[in-house]
Amino acid sequence: MKRPVLRASPARINLQAKTMGDQMLRRKVMAVCLVALGFVLGGVPTFAQGLAGKTIKIVVPYPAGGTGDVVARVLGQAVTQKTGQAIIVEDRPGASSIVGTEYVSRANADGTTVLLVENPFILSGILFPGHYDVLSNFEPICYVAATPAVLAVSSKSDIQSLADFLKLAGTKPGAASYGSTGPASIVHIAGELLKRDAKVDLTYVPYPGSPPAMNATLAGTITAVMANYSDLKGQIDSGALRPIAVPAKKRTSALPNVPTFAESGYSDLDAAVWFGFVAPAKTPADTVTQLTQYISDAVQSSEVVERLKSQGMFINLFCGADFRNFLAEQHKTYTEFTREFAIKP
Repeated sequence: MKRPVLRASPARINLQAKTMGDQMLRRKVMAVCLVALGFVLGGVPTFAQGLAGKTIKIVVPYPAGGTGDVVARVLGQAVTQKTGQAIIVEDRPGASSIVGTEYVSRANADGTTVLLVENPFILSGILFPGHYDVLSNFEPICYVAATPAVLAVSSKSDIQSLADFLKLAGTKPGAASYGSTGPASIVHIAGELLKRDAKVDLTYVPYPGSPPAMNATLAGTITAVMANYSDLKGQIDSGALRPIAVPAKKRTSALPNVPTFAESGYSDLDAAVWFGFVAPAKTPADTVTQLTQYISDAVQSSEVVERLKSQGMFINLFCGADFRNFLAEQHKTYTEFTREFAIKP
């Protein structure tokens, strides 16, 4: 006996079709949502967290204990305290700052390696071509602070002013000497400009750093020292050194009673030593933004301002395109001066 064939009614078939269609639609929608969620979740750690969980290394291309090393450590500690971001400072001195600078130029462009820069960053790039290019191998982050340069004599000296110093140079050719870090430093260039503008014979004596030039001045071996205020501050405060002029366009608040070269009628070159940070070229824009935010927040701390001020440094923050333009202008100026005075490494 044949079993009866059960046939679904047209209404039942339509209901089943509709149900299957709804299920397929829901599956498609769910699949699209999961894919989209995957993209979102995959992108969150990169954008929102960025450098979180990583260690940032600040490379200082100068010896430990120097002014640049102090700036890097003060700011690094401030960032860590504020954000929890792990930061270490690594000193890589050598070859007029080239060793550390070239190292960073070749580092991974992921924001985990940044370079503290000062004036020699520009000068060494000009005088030692082939190691790195200031304008193309780095991504500017921020300019953070500066310390003025000062021309000073021993308090035992009869020289009371810049006029006295230049008078000695004019009456006894070669008798007036000044020592500074160099050759090929911004203070060396400032001295050459003073010599040119005043039309006198100044004897330049290069030293491997400010401390030995300062000690030679105190000992009477040379007439004067031209160096960073931060390096001379202790001896100026104690009265052992007498500041007589500042190579700048306007007086510094650190030494309000000391005239500038410019107001004395000579070069208005600002020989202040500045400090900033750069990253390797091609560092992602959002990473540079995060580094910029770290630095900006740190330098707004009153504790950081006071710590740097106690070292003879003064905050002057500008970042991004403004810092890039500053570096380009400095590169142009230093290139012209090194050619004019035939400054060699």
